[in-house]
Amino acid sequence: MRSGHSADGCVGVRDLAMSTLLLEVLQSFSLQWPLALGLLALPLGLAVWLGQRSDASWRESLLLVLGLIVLVVGMSRPLVQAFEPAPLDTVILVIDSSTSMRASDIAPSRIDAAKALAKAFIEALPASASLGLVSMAANASVLQAPTRQREQLLQSLERISLQPGSALGSGMILAIAQALPQAGIDVERITSGSSRRSGASSNASNNAGATGQGTQAYTLPDTPLEPGSRENAVLVLLADGDSNFGPPPLDMAAIARAWGLRIYCIGIGTPAGVIVRSEGVAARVRLEDKTLRAVALATGAEYFAVDEQPAVKRIFGSLSGRIGLKKKKQIEVTHWFAVLGSLLMMAGALLNVARRGRIL
Repeated sequence: MRSGHSADGCVGVRDLAMSTLLLEVLQSFSLQWPLALGLLALPLGLAVWLGQRSDASWRESLLLVLGLIVLVVGMSRPLVQAFEPAPLDTVILVIDSSTSMRASDIAPSRIDAAKALAKAFIEALPASASLGLVSMAANASVLQAPTRQREQLLQSLERISLQPGSALGSGMILAIAQALPQAGIDVERITSGSSRRSGASSNASNNAGATGQGTQAYTLPDTPLEPGSRENAVLVLLADGDSNFGPPPLDMAAIARAWGLRIYCIGIGTPAGVIVRSEGVAARVRLEDKTLRAVALATGAEYFAVDEQPAVKRIFGSLSGRIGLKKKKQIEVTHWFAVLGSLLMMAGALLNVARRGRIL
């Protein structure tokens, strides 16, 4: 993967996004009256009859037969999955800037790969969406508040520098606060008192969820929301999965889940990892994807692993198809089949009339 390929990758992302959507539509195809397909005997019989005629033209015959087939399929009342633009207002990119991102198991390095992914994502999203950028090492910081100015985002992306430590939960809660201002999240309170990794919930997140207190670190929605149901905002987390500072990531995912906010996670690294030397100390750093998978699952999103350039297009093609559109219930498309079938038959009939002075 090379960061200089982001422009070409952006075009590929859009193309693949359309292919992904088309594939989903085709896979959702179903029929309400499948027994009507028995009428396909009519176009098949017409094809045999026309094939036995010495004066029949294959072009006109094909149009007539195809038109009749399409009409028969239309009579079976086909259904497909419908999509409509989601009112996507805000996307927050969270990038791991810990020293383990120096690892070169993803060429040229994990951080360069993450920057290339982020750049492709910035360029591929609709201009109507505001994007924010959060960097996360031992501490998290907002490099760019949500904006539609892509140039500002790209400049902020280049300012990322690697720092010791990895506070995945801190980066998540800071990004959640940017995406959900209505949640009234007190980032400082949640992240303070959680300086080391904890297998259980941190005190901050435990106290934050308490109700009936005047010093809550965040609020919950008045009406319970389904996980992943929020349509106007999402988070995209690019990290190698390690976390040794800050609040537990799954506690932070629980806050996002309560508000219906999805957190898509992209693992930067490989399971085998590579040895990284820093200040005379050598250590093998691996992709720790267990937490990333759990965060994505808890919030109704998806996890992706990246280790090669083709995966970039696959991932962002999939993401742009999911976060930019929302599914509607299946709709009947009989009228489209009726129009297409009629046009094909009319074209075949008109060509026959022009060629031989008759329809058949």
